[in-house]
Amino acid sequence: MTPPVDAPSFDDAHLRDAGAVASSAGVDPQSGLTSGEAQVRLERYGPNEVTSEPPPSPWVVARGQLSNPMNVMLLIVAVASLLIGQVPTALVVAALVTFNVVMGTNQELKAQASVDALAEMQVPVARVRRDRQVAEVPAAELVPGDVVLIEAGDLVPADGRLTTAATLEVQEAALTGESAPVAKDPRTLEAGDVALGDRQNMVFQNTQVTRGSATYVVTATGARTQMGRIADMVTATKRTKSPLQQELDGMTKVFGLLAWGAVAVIAVVGLLRGQELETLVLLCISTAIASIPTGLPTFVQTMLSSGAQRLAEQKAVVKSLSDVETLGGTTVINSDKTGTLTMNAMTVTSMYAGGRWYRVQGSGYDKTGAILGAAGTDTPDFTPLALGLALCSDATVADDGSIIGDPTEAALVVL
Repeated sequence: MTPPVDAPSFDDAHLRDAGAVASSAGVDPQSGLTSGEAQVRLERYGPNEVTSEPPPSPWVVARGQLSNPMNVMLLIVAVASLLIGQVPTALVVAALVTFNVVMGTNQELKAQASVDALAEMQVPVARVRRDRQVAEVPAAELVPGDVVLIEAGDLVPADGRLTTAATLEVQEAALTGESAPVAKDPRTLEAGDVALGDRQNMVFQNTQVTRGSATYVVTATGARTQMGRIADMVTATKRTKSPLQQELDGMTKVFGLLAWGAVAVIAVVGLLRGQELETLVLLCISTAIASIPTGLPTFVQTMLSSGAQRLAEQKAVVKSLSDVETLGGTTVINSDKTGTLTMNAMTVTSMYAGGRWYRVQGSGYDKTGAILGAAGTDTPDFTPLALGLALCSDATVADDGSIIGDPTEAALVVL
């Protein structure tokens, strides 16, 4: 297979007529691509996959742990012990370094594995028009020019320009941070500079359809989607040392200077007093080990690991243990409300029917509860009301509380 090449640019698709976009993509929206043409484009443009940063190997992580200044100083002590024949001392110090490295490496890899598990957001299959028929294909095989069909509950598998839409609403919080579903319309926009969240005739990968149905022509796949561009920016971000790591490195250098300064003084005084060389070297090594806080790396790793575990219990995952320290020093957080500070769930708590107010029990999308009226009054038959609510809603609610569709409509379905 030849290396993927850049697909045609459709950055201005929201400003162009849907028919013109389809023509530029070389497709008839009514019949879709042929299987042969789709295969050619797949080989030319590559799969519809967002490439992520390859995880570091255990050896790379271990090497980073080993380069910790404290561990480097301990290794110097271990080598010096071997040179004078103090094998037991060298083994003890080497075991301490090994413990620090193994523990730090294990915690970093566990944190990375948790992030990788949460990052699985790719849509498994997509409904497309191929060879004048509707078929399901793996989302990874979508190509620019494919005609995709979406409906309530679907995740959008790739970026595209709408050709038809019926009461379509899309939840774009994953992309724009806007909590409310956005109404979509295939009409061409006239404004020249339109923000991403205002492109009502476009749909974007990994956003969720909450209402209605639509067809659209794929304009970008893989790394060329808006989600792919975000992934590229995240991958390109270089990790820097946290304030705690910088302070520990500085403190290690200070301890090192003090320790080796003390060793130098002891060595000079010992030589002037005529002490035996072996005894003097052993005394210098003992002084160096005693002056270095050998348990500090282990203590810091244990402290950060405990913080990461407590965060995981609250369903929050950190990519690196140093992030725990950063969170501990945070004083102000700018956060989207819906789905972060709140649950992005709507609940009916009271209703007005037949000239009276009623209180509704239950929380979230739990289907258990009761409708309570004033004491001493009979509860009427709400079947006609329930029928109307069900018929006017596109949302569905599963027994486990998961929903497909608009949160407000889901609350009415639960009622």
